Amino acid sequence: MNKIHLIGSLILGLCSASAIAGVSNVTPSQCQVMTNKNVMAPNAPIQCNRLKNVTFKHYDFKGKTATGQIVVLDAVAPYVDHIFTELYQQRFPIAQAKPIENYSGDDIKSMDANNTSAFNYRPITGKSSLSLHAYGVAVDINPLQNPFVEFTSWGTATFKPLKGHEYSNRMLQRLGKENRKGFAEEVINIFAKNGFIYWGGYWDTPIDFQHFQTSRDMAYLMTTMPTKEASLFFSHYVDWVQSCQQNYGTKRMNEFKDYTSYLQAELKTTTSLNRLYKVNPNAVMQAINKKAQVSQTRCFK
Repeated sequence: MNKIHLIGSLILGLCSASAIAGVSNVTPSQCQVMTNKNVMAPNAPIQCNRLKNVTFKHYDFKGKTATGQIVVLDAVAPYVDHIFTELYQQRFPIAQAKPIENYSGDDIKSMDANNTSAFNYRPITGKSSLSLHAYGVAVDINPLQNPFVEFTSWGTATFKPLKGHEYSNRMLQRLGKENRKGFAEEVINIFAKNGFIYWGGYWDTPIDFQHFQTSRDMAYLMTTMPTKEASLFFSHYVDWVQSCQQNYGTKRMNEFKDYTSYLQAELKTTTSLNRLYKVNPNAVMQAINKKAQVSQTRCFK
């Protein structure tokens, strides 16, 4: 092979690798498609310049390798990439992952297709306030195996997607049956150690087994901040979670005091960080830039 052909092959290989893995910008043409398909709007809390594609390899439920892509807020994108890299390494199956413009922003259609997704400018299901998907800080994984379950006052349960009722029994191993795969319970800690400590499976009603997110105050804060500051905040947030887990384990996560609570204590305030940042951004950034002091009483209630 001559030098020209060798260089050409190397460039092609690099392009091919970048096409199937990693974090990339949402392009103007993609943004236009998102707008046309009701996934993005001029009044959305974040715009395309603050969104990133996370493209990753994953195993499907037949054990075959596939490529998936989701769209998230820029500050969390590297850690979402870490999540799906680790899921791939553990051979955790994902049915498919396509940006939700493939379903015209229709969450029901996406769930019916068992589609893993993230950003979507839409309200919370059944409510008027915006979902954290509209901020790019929520991920829904394998909706069929991890359904959204609502309860009426008289105890009737409704599953979305409808066939999700087949997975209402959450045991992975059952006598005389094949082991279940793709359940969110298996990957709670992978999401948590990358900053997504809030899981919809912890809720009482509705129960949203597919759903992982940051806190709402974090979503407001990071979309108020410019990208550089939001990225710094979230990286320190992840460091906080991992330091608490490494020093004190993961079995007390029900008593966990997250990094935002730590910062509020450092700033001697009960005001939300988002509101405080709008009034005094320098004070908030000084607290973030200061090395966090992890201790058992700081990490847990």
